[in-house]
Amino acid sequence: MDRWQIGFYGTAKAYQARWEKAQSERTPLCADLVESEVLWGANLKRLFEKIFELERKLFASISVYLDFIDPDTDERARVAANKIRLKNRDVMYAGGKDKYRREFEQAVEDIEKYLKPKLIQ
Repeated sequence: MDRWQIGFYGTAKAYQARWEKAQSERTPLCADLVESEVLWGANLKRLFEKIFELERKLFASISVYLDFIDPDTDERARVAANKIRLKNRDVMYAGGKDKYRREFEQAVEDIEKYLKPKLIQ
């Protein structure tokens, strides 16, 4: 591998390791959501759908970014990936209170509002 491929490989592995950590937490979360549905109905599960939607958007953005920086990606695919990457720039490179971050924080706040009264009992 040349230095560009080595750099890409390292970046891809770093994203993969981070994603695997996040996914390892999702399995017990899904089990908890099933339990909460039995106890409280489907409201909490519905609230988490927004988080899962944002998670899918982040995964798609990371995939496009990796396609863009992959030295083995052909030029036409790289140009297409770059257009998508620039359009969704705030997902991976957020600063301050961008739209993606606001949506995420609102989704977490909605879940907290739902859970607090149930957990205080």
